[in-house]
Amino acid sequence: MREQLLKLIEIHHSSLEAGDPATSASIFTDDLVAVLPTGTVHGADGILGVLQAFATAFPDLKVTQQAVWVEGDTAIAELVFSGTHTGPLGTAEGEVPPTGKFVTFPLIDIFVLRGDKISEHRVYWDNASFLGQLGLLGS
Repeated sequence: MREQLLKLIEIHHSSLEAGDPATSASIFTDDLVAVLPTGTVHGADGILGVLQAFATAFPDLKVTQQAVWVEGDTAIAELVFSGTHTGPLGTAEGEVPPTGKFVTFPLIDIFVLRGDKISEHRVYWDNASFLGQLGLLGS
């Protein structure tokens, strides 16, 4: 189970970095529940929309893995996200035009395996820091 989780995490992150959100989303079940700072999404198609938004907004994005812990069917990955906001960022509130700003912030990814895919995914990052680096928060 450990090796399978590590393989899926590698596919998820490397595909996202390669600008291939469809492959990145392919590790998730159709009934996925994903909880993110931006809200909860359901299903592989739901998470695909989020991944596409970030891949479009940050085409040079990097996800640098700091550490991964696996216990049973669950993995926790400590990461650093970085990228330059050169494309529009689609959000629930509308589209954020490119700012040209470079952002970097730590995040935690949690994955729960069911069968051969991920059925639960939780992502934690400091959204205030992220938005502040983009210049989208008032002073």
